[in-house]
Amino acid sequence: MAAAKPTYHHDNLEQKLLDAAAEIVASQGVAALSLRALGDVAGVSRSAPYNYFADKDALLHSLGERGFTLLAEATEAAEAGHVDPVARGRAGMRGYLRFAQANPQLFRLMFAGVLPRRLSLPLGDAGSHYNFSSNAAAKAFARMQSGVAALPDSAGLDSQALMLRTNTIWAAVHGVAILAIDENLKLVAPELVIEALLDRLIG
Repeated sequence: MAAAKPTYHHDNLEQKLLDAAAEIVASQGVAALSLRALGDVAGVSRSAPYNYFADKDALLHSLGERGFTLLAEATEAAEAGHVDPVARGRAGMRGYLRFAQANPQLFRLMFAGVLPRRLSLPLGDAGSHYNFSSNAAAKAFARMQSGVAALPDSAGLDSQALMLRTNTIWAAVHGVAILAIDENLKLVAPELVIEALLDRLIG
């Protein structure tokens, strides 16, 4: 009787593959990532990743989606216990910076234009649609926008003004995060820059 062929469809292999992909990106960058290399790092056959990802683009999409999910979880954890909306917003932005510092390669991947923005999803109450790379990316942005909307001085803003304010705060904090992980800030800790920005942007 012939031996049964091994199967790779066990419960946690997809997660294991994404962990391995994140490891490759973190240590060697996106260019080093391939499905064949992924199998080697994950300790499975080189063909096993193809059971979950059709090609490298599909793998990058899943990895980016995971990144945005982890980012949302990181900001939510940072905000936990803060009732005041200003304190909660500041804590969330600190969490955003810490996530970038802890996951620099993944963070760059999420925002580098590598992930096609194929989803056109509604956002806000104006019926406008915006392009996102995944549902997780859309949820992460919507969560940020909800936090900005809860700030006392956001009261009364229409959808367009709220979108502008959300993007302004995001651009400032994201810029600090990018400068920090690329070690381009000059003689000042990124945490101090974030606090100075937040003093001006949200009080």
